[in-house]
Amino acid sequence: MRWVCAAVVLAIAAPGCAARDSHPASPLGGSRTSWRYDVVPVADGAELAIEAWLPPGSLADLVVKTGADPFVRDLEVEDADGWSDVPRRGASFHVPECSRGCHLRYRFALRRAAGALHSIDGAKSWGPVLEASPSVWLLHPTLAPEGTRYRFHVPTPAGGEGTTFVTGVFAAEDGPPDTYEAEAANIGVAPYAAFGPMRVHHVEAVAGTTLDVAVVPSSFAVDDEAIVGWASHSARTMARFFGCFPIERVMVLVVPDGGTTVRHGETMGDGGASIVVEVGSRATREALDADWVLPHEMTHLAVPSVARRHHWLEEGLAVYLQPIARARAGEIPAEEVWREFAAGMPRGVPATGQPEALDGARDWARVYWGGATFCLMADLEIRLRTRNRVGLADALRGVLASGGSVASVWDFQRVLETADAAVGVPALETMHEEMSRRAWAVDLPALFGALGVVVEGQNVRFVEDAPLAALRRAITEPLPEGAPEPAACPWATPSRMAQR
Repeated sequence: MRWVCAAVVLAIAAPGCAARDSHPASPLGGSRTSWRYDVVPVADGAELAIEAWLPPGSLADLVVKTGADPFVRDLEVEDADGWSDVPRRGASFHVPECSRGCHLRYRFALRRAAGALHSIDGAKSWGPVLEASPSVWLLHPTLAPEGTRYRFHVPTPAGGEGTTFVTGVFAAEDGPPDTYEAEAANIGVAPYAAFGPMRVHHVEAVAGTTLDVAVVPSSFAVDDEAIVGWASHSARTMARFFGCFPIERVMVLVVPDGGTTVRHGETMGDGGASIVVEVGSRATREALDADWVLPHEMTHLAVPSVARRHHWLEEGLAVYLQPIARARAGEIPAEEVWREFAAGMPRGVPATGQPEALDGARDWARVYWGGATFCLMADLEIRLRTRNRVGLADALRGVLASGGSVASVWDFQRVLETADAAVGVPALETMHEEMSRRAWAVDLPALFGALGVVVEGQNVRFVEDAPLAALRRAITEPLPEGAPEPAACPWATPSRMAQR
């Protein structure tokens, strides 16, 4: 009955046609304690018709992501007499019935939300394609009991006609096709999702890993084959650097920008993995080959999500490791890596008289380049204390080997302790104590001099007998020839993620 009505909605866009429907069964599969949703795109995804089943013990106050509440409408709860309207209370909805378990239905005005919020972290549109994380359109209790999961189903249009849906949230291992599931405690930072007429390519870029490359319709200068090849190459570069690819499935949403390069990207995990990347409509194959943005975003896949005050570590690792990975793969010369570091890292060091710790930093340069400077110092500390046997990349591989990735949320201290344990020295914990919690300064000219890095205009010259030159060479040394092709990390499956 419900799906018949949904088809009528799609055909005539008549709201409320299911108005006194019989009580349908909740989606199959999943724990009885899960928050469960059926999501039907209406009018090419401009609206979402959503039914929700919340288990007994759910809190009565229901919310969506901050700023998205004005676009929730027609919320009703099922009771003994049928359906009753639920009043709005500010930015939330109060539904006392949910303490005993409740069945809800509502509409979400997705296109209106995209027009008003106009951000990737909120909702955004590119022509007919609408992007918004499930946290934006899934109405949920304000808090989740430990172990609770959220689970939603978005039907695939029959015969390939209708609204295509993609998301980075992990597919559920049971239940109907097109069902997705993750930890409810992390729904506020769920991976991205999109509705609309996208061209979706499923490619095994690395053995055991699938990239879902969704291309938004636009007049790109390159064809889809070039775009998919660029995404696959970026995945292989980072997999070779880490020794394996961190996630079994990643959604990459390719959206248009007006320029000639790959301009910007954003990554979201916590129950899956997704990347939104802006590609210039006039970008050529050569521009894609020279791109650093997507490798930067794919570096994030190997780092567990941490509290916002420690965001500098997530970005610092990506800024620091991305060019190193590309240099080790032979894609850029080592001189380019050190020229970039020498130009960028001074921007992340506090100006004289403006001391600031890294923890809680908000300034862009401080977060990105201050974080990268921390990573360089930690890399050198590890190499000095281990006689150049291992470095920061080995520490991060230890985090991966312990099940860490962007799909999971870790306590910050756990990240440091796990990384240090992998290399056998307490380098990151020590560096954090010195550089993160209180103001610090680094004599970068002296440091680069000790590494044998001499900047001469736009060029870099290496001094091979400098005190730390051996460490500098080890950081960007080429990967060994004949190394086996990488595969997905063996701990990267959704079932392993669910057990953490």
